[in-house]
Order: sequence, then C-alpha cells, then structure tokens
Amino acid sequence: MAQEHAHSSAVERLLNCEAMDVGASTPSLWASEEREKLLEFYERVSGARMHAGFIRPGGVAQDLPLGLCRDIDSSTQQFASRIDELEEMLTGNRIWKQRLVDIGTVTAQQAKDWGFSGVMLRGLL
Repeated sequence: MAQEHAHSSAVERLLNCEAMDVGASTPSLWASEEREKLLEFYERVSGARMHAGFIRPGGVAQDLPLGLCRDIDSSTQQFASRIDELEEMLTGNRIWKQRLVDIGTVTAQQAKDWGFSGVMLRGLL
C-alpha cells in the first residue's frame, strides 16, 4: 500500500489535483457498514456471501440457522436510526452538497426532447 500511495501522490502532483477529501468518503463507509451486516445474515443462511445456491427447485438447501430471525429482527430495530444518522450526516455535508446539489437537473422540455420515460419523469410531474 505504501507504494500505491506514493505512486498516487506523484500522479496527483503531476496532474495538479488532490485526492478525494476524507469527508467525501464518510457516507460510503457508513453505508458499507450496514451492507456488511446484511451480508453476514446472507452468509449465515447460505454459507456464501454472494452467489449462493440456497434457493433450489422444490425449496431451499437447508433450514434457517437457529436465532437468525431474532438477529434480523434486532438489526431492523436499529436500522431506522442508522438511516437517520446517515441522512443527518449527508444533509449537512459540504462536500456531498458541492457534488450533488443541482447536478442532473432536467427541465420538462428537455425530458420531452430527450425521450425520458419512467423514473426519469417522476420528479417532473
């Protein structure tokens, strides 16, 4: 990693740019923590973190592990407060706002001209 950091720093200096501000990565890291919890449940059920062969023709590979439903319920009780924390952090995050406020705005005429449909139109109606 030290060599990767040195290389990246040198390239950034040559291009006269800076690395991403740490504050910009915080929301992604916090959301990754919640994703990790979900993947742990998935792994407990199937034995794999992704691409599990749990559901099969005629049913499932095995019963749910004991205590899994209780643990999922406990996690969902805490999840709403974690979403609130993420929302609070993003609402006041200067970097987040600089990157996302007024980005991708489309007028009704542009949407019509460009043939938008579905979810792209919902904000315009």
